[in-house]
Amino acid sequence: MKMRVQRLLNFSTHPGEPEMFNDDWNRISDFLHDRRFDGLELYPVGSYPFERIPPDLICGLHLRFFVLLRQIWQENREELLRIFGSLDSVRHFYGGIDRQRIIDVYREQFELAHRLGCEYVVFHPAHCELEYIYTWNFPYRWQDTLDLSAEILNESLRHSRYKGLLLFENLWWPGSFRLNAIEEYTYLRGRVAYDHCGIVLDTGHLLAAAGGFTREDEAVAFLLKRAEELEELHHEIQAVHLCCSLSGEYIRNSRTENNSADTNLSFWPRLKQARRHVSRIDTHDPFSLPAIGRFLELLDPRYVVFEFTFNNLGVWEKKISIQQKALEDCLW
Repeated sequence: MKMRVQRLLNFSTHPGEPEMFNDDWNRISDFLHDRRFDGLELYPVGSYPFERIPPDLICGLHLRFFVLLRQIWQENREELLRIFGSLDSVRHFYGGIDRQRIIDVYREQFELAHRLGCEYVVFHPAHCELEYIYTWNFPYRWQDTLDLSAEILNESLRHSRYKGLLLFENLWWPGSFRLNAIEEYTYLRGRVAYDHCGIVLDTGHLLAAAGGFTREDEAVAFLLKRAEELEELHHEIQAVHLCCSLSGEYIRNSRTENNSADTNLSFWPRLKQARRHVSRIDTHDPFSLPAIGRFLELLDPRYVVFEFTFNNLGVWEKKISIQQKALEDCLW
């Protein structure tokens, strides 16, 4: 069955990605058209001249994921210094040292989404302190994180011109938005003062939350089961980030008390280690089995995003081709 969905690719303004096309958005448009994609989900990075981007190319905008939000939102100077070591590091990471900086960043990004005519934005309802990402033993409840997320979103959306969808993306860390229970969404939805909300379901994150898999057939079977379990939320799942992560062995081996953040290191080396750890959990690879098409048929989302990691055009093209072939009877 052919589904009428928007087929999108993830893309960012990190210098390496526009440079693959000589920063020529006509070439990026041709790349999408030639591969029968409808547009991009953009992750805006840095001070890129966004006015250069043709608005009709950008369907969704992925809001910035700060990872650490609680301490700066509460303006807890003592905890910020404990984590970052200095106010200069705090300022370098956030661009400021108080909660107003967080509000300003998200207000600017909602305004950018409005100017680009985005149909949706994506927000991670998560707070992940580095010392807990290895053991997964987070000392707070998901309700605490969702309360924090709602406060930030409500302040950032105040007087905003943006009128599109606000989609919440699931992650795998305990104490964050994992969609282990439908109540997680209803709890968050009831606290965000915005009418047009929904879910973007990330398949790689679902797999990691379950402890990970090493075989694609087992991963797909699990996703089909989860799709059925989430039936009550199908009408809220507007988008799917479609990518495969077969990182089960790494997850099992790394979740030990001995594998923890090195507190002897300063913040920036610890952040680099954490990013490497996360990239081995969430590998953003393509599905190759046609059975994954059934997952999309069950959910019937409005947007399907091929969300891959890549460091050059050849890697990206190969991943796109593999997943397109798997979905040729479904989306292509």
